[in-house]
Amino acid sequence: SDWCISRQRIWGVPIPAFYCNDCGELILTSDRIRRVSEKVSKGGSDCWWRLEPAELLDDLAFCPKCKSKSLRKETDIFDVWFDSGTSHMAVLTTRPELKWPATMYLEGSDQHRGWFQTSLLTSVATRGRAPFEMVLTHGFIVDGEGRKMSKSLGNVVQPQEVIGKYGADILRLWVASTDYRNDIRISETILRN
Repeated sequence: SDWCISRQRIWGVPIPAFYCNDCGELILTSDRIRRVSEKVSKGGSDCWWRLEPAELLDDLAFCPKCKSKSLRKETDIFDVWFDSGTSHMAVLTTRPELKWPATMYLEGSDQHRGWFQTSLLTSVATRGRAPFEMVLTHGFIVDGEGRKMSKSLGNVVQPQEVIGKYGADILRLWVASTDYRNDIRISETILRN
């Protein structure tokens, strides 16, 4: 199914669209998006919530269809995955010391359907290729039974306690002997062996 990129929240990155109060026309044009972008660059993202349509759009504050100047702002925001998925545009294309595409995206395995996927979708749609040359994902450190560590389960292993009991070299050896591509188990038994 299609990806719904909007969310109904009171915080987040706003969708820079307007509606005509007189004829109901959706107003979302590249020149108006650029104008809002200029205002946000100068005044921060809060200006979307603080300023009226006429202040955001200046001479573009009218409906292209009926010429009315009575406009209202879109109240939906972008999905947070859309925000992070377009970070390659905000980072790689604005910093000359960085190359596009990135050499590598590095993140946990939970990002396969998160940041990696949304970055790929937005980049292929706008540039025709991935924003990265390779993806490296790592697993998570879990307890000896493969469960996520949790204070409520009481299965959290503190590195300082391991170092205090077995020494830093044992912790280093454990880290060096693991396969980062999968979830990594740790427990007293594993450390003793």
